[in-house]
Parts: sequence; structure tokens; C-alpha cells
Amino acid sequence: MILGVDTNVLIYAHLPWQPAHELVRRYLTDKLADPDVTLAVTPTILHEFVHVITDPRRFDPPVTMSEALAIARLYVNRSNVACLAIDEQVVSDAFRLLERHGFGRKRIADTLLVATWQCNGVRDFLTCDTRHFAAFEDLNVIDPREA
Repeated sequence: MILGVDTNVLIYAHLPWQPAHELVRRYLTDKLADPDVTLAVTPTILHEFVHVITDPRRFDPPVTMSEALAIARLYVNRSNVACLAIDEQVVSDAFRLLERHGFGRKRIADTLLVATWQCNGVRDFLTCDTRHFAAFEDLNVIDPREA
């Protein structure tokens, strides 16, 4: 099973002061330990994760850049984590999703993520913001706080 992971899941799992931190962390840890599961991320997810957790406007104190990069590298270096590429096909599919659903500019990142999953056969997706992905009927959206 390949399981896509949204940025917010990584944030909840790695920042102890986040709501439901323990639930999300335990769920993610269980999936990482399961030999039948491959977690899928994208370069965009990992970069957004680093960007958010190092932002002093969001967190006081923020995570240091070196700590944030070390956490992100833990995912890149795991054998059961796939970092999926964003290529021309993914971008074209994302544009089609934007048009098909009539989304505006605030949904560009979501459609790029969904197109990446679809182009790589990912049907199950972990996020703590399920409402943003409800429109994508062929995506099984899982909230780790409720799973």
C-alpha cells in the first residue's frame, strides 16, 4: 500500500505543542513501521514542512533550520518513503483538475499534490484538512486524528 502524506500531518507529528500531536505521531509511526506501507511525499511537501516549522510568525520559538532539515532528511533517507517527482504530466494534470473543479489560485498547491498522487497510483492520502480534498472523488482521504 502506498499512502500519500500531506504537510500538515508532518507538522502535527513533529511539533509536540500541536493539537492531536500524539494521535498523529502514533499513526505515522505505526505506518512507518509497517513493512506493507510505503509513505509518499513530494519535494513540495518537504519544503513546505521546513518553511512552516521555521516560521517565527507561526511558532514561538520556531524550529531551527538545521533541526527542520534534519527531520525532512529522515523522510528522504528512509527506504519505505518515496519522494515523488513533479514532472510535465503532473503539471498538466494539475491544470486540468483546476479547470474541471473550477478552483481558483488558492487551490493550486492542492491540485498539484492530487495530480502527483494520481500520476503515481497513490489512492490513499493522509491529511488533517480533509475538506480541501473532498472534491477529489477517486482519492481516499484519511484523517490520522480519526483513524
